[in-house]
Amino acid sequence: MELNEEKDIEILKNGPICKYFKNGILDEDLNWFNNNNFEIIEMNCRNWNRKNIHKNLKVALSFPDYYGENLNAFADCLNDMYNKRYRGLILVFRRYDNVVEEDGKFAEAILDIIAKESRVWLLTGKKLIGLIQSDDPHLHFPAIGGTSPRWNGNEWLNENRKK
Repeated sequence: MELNEEKDIEILKNGPICKYFKNGILDEDLNWFNNNNFEIIEMNCRNWNRKNIHKNLKVALSFPDYYGENLNAFADCLNDMYNKRYRGLILVFRRYDNVVEEDGKFAEAILDIIAKESRVWLLTGKKLIGLIQSDDPHLHFPAIGGTSPRWNGNEWLNENRKK
């Protein structure tokens, strides 16, 4: 980190998802975030599996009872999590390699949603960062948060693009 550079800016320059192998280094960064008024939610994914992952997310992130336990519901509820008392939100997933082993596409989709939502938060001056710790030093993901051009609001529906 450059002298006087903020940890949030250092991470966000390379995207809102940052990987960690050593818990000690993650803990040092979490200490910085804590001292700089970020809300931190930590989750240990060691025992997460296909059957309980959404239940674990719901409890850890205090999602409402109507949480639909699917990726669309995750994205919707994540959108509502910003707390103005804090500078931003840090979602910490320890042992995320377990989620990757259980369901790699799902693990990637969760990170992709966080990355996309982070862009929306940044547009309004909010910060959302995902920190993932892995016991696998070779954990790799393709580009996270990539976007394709979207149709404008007036032509978003297929029927609105008919000649």
